[in-house]
Amino acid sequence: MSDGYATYGEFAKDELDAQDNRKASFEQRGVAVITTSGTLVTLLFALAALSTKQAATFSLPHAARTWLAIALVLFVLSALAALVTNAPFVYQSVEADRIRERLREAFPRSAEAAAKDIAFTRLDALESAKKNNAIKGWALATAMCLEALAVGCVAATIHVVL
Repeated sequence: MSDGYATYGEFAKDELDAQDNRKASFEQRGVAVITTSGTLVTLLFALAALSTKQAATFSLPHAARTWLAIALVLFVLSALAALVTNAPFVYQSVEADRIRERLREAFPRSAEAAAKDIAFTRLDALESAKKNNAIKGWALATAMCLEALAVGCVAATIHVVL
């Protein structure tokens, strides 16, 4: 019977490892969105500075200013959503005190009981990781969509100017 509990425990461990990899991927891609949003906002400010520097000969059309303003807001919202992917969520983990308690018991648990405890502990951690990673995944998807919309607004600005 202990093989069954151990098997479930190993399965939960493998799933937990997959969630750790998923978390790292979300965080890495979130940083990429922040970086690209920052770069593109810098380019927006350069375009705005260029238009004001040559105000005597060039006037940015009102529609272009509107598209730029919308793009700026979308880039900022995108960066904020991407920051959520790196927020320090509380992931449930194994508590050292609980293990210490088990090790200090006068009569150690059987291998079967220990395997069952480990499987449930890993399952609790897996549940927490999946919940938190779902939030990070939605935040990343939102950030990417907002960034794409912002790029579209920049494209609309260029279309109006040209």
